[in-house]
Amino acid sequence: MTYLIWYLAIGATVLLAMLISDRLSTKPEQDFTREIMDAMHPERKTWHYRLLHKVVIPLLAGILVLVAWPLAIYMKGKEMMSAGKADLEPEPVKKENKFSVTDANLLRKLSVEEIEQQERVDDPMGGVPDIPFGHLNATWTRFKSHLEPQDAIWMFSAHWSADWGRRELREGYVIVRANGIGPRLVTTLRVLEENDKG
Repeated sequence: MTYLIWYLAIGATVLLAMLISDRLSTKPEQDFTREIMDAMHPERKTWHYRLLHKVVIPLLAGILVLVAWPLAIYMKGKEMMSAGKADLEPEPVKKENKFSVTDANLLRKLSVEEIEQQERVDDPMGGVPDIPFGHLNATWTRFKSHLEPQDAIWMFSAHWSADWGRRELREGYVIVRANGIGPRLVTTLRVLEENDKG
């Protein structure tokens, strides 16, 4: 019986230490964050959600630590060791699968005027401004600012496979220079289905 009392006393000490550690390391939820979370998850305001997350789950976790404190110490130690190791040895940087436009993707050369005429949005309701690319006009203006005297703008269309296997069709405009392909502006991005060839 004495061993059980000592075992539970050590468990209570471990639990208290973990609670203090958690309280010191956890930042209080900001009002802005709380409002966003409440808007996204309205159930957070209900009494049963609060009872479950503020009372029942912490109580069960506390009982688990009290009874299985050696396991809690092992897991906390492993977490601290892996955090320290991650600080010392950063993970190798994975080579990024970056989208790029090639000569094979080029369709036809267009002038700035042709593009601006083609990309004007006709909205009878007036929701989109009557300027090239509508709401994205600032992006188009920034893209045009990269043009140099000998550059040309080409329309492109390219199939692309992302790292996670999703196939896409990307279309838009790209600046073509004497030494290669320059900046691009993607105007269409369409996810392709398995049986979609184009």
